[in-house]
Amino acid sequence: RPDGALDFLGRADQQIKIRGFRVEPGEVEAVLTSDASVARAVVVARDNSLIAYVAPAGDPVALRALLAARLPEYLVPAAVVVLPEL
Repeated sequence: RPDGALDFLGRADQQIKIRGFRVEPGEVEAVLTSDASVARAVVVARDNSLIAYVAPAGDPVALRALLAARLPEYLVPAAVVVLPEL
């Protein structure tokens, strides 16, 4: 700024910290959207856990199994919530 003040705008990336691990929600979202039943996915942090919102999608249990097979345990969301649309 012309007056010399600095504005802190936050992180330039989407990285969050969950249980001491640095997590990129986009990494989890990419695995979710690789499944044919998922058109869109959003992963957020809530109470030191990850929650995945997907739309439309099939079985949330099957999606968690897919994530568990492809990602480390700390990247697997505590819950997968199916919504009609995102």
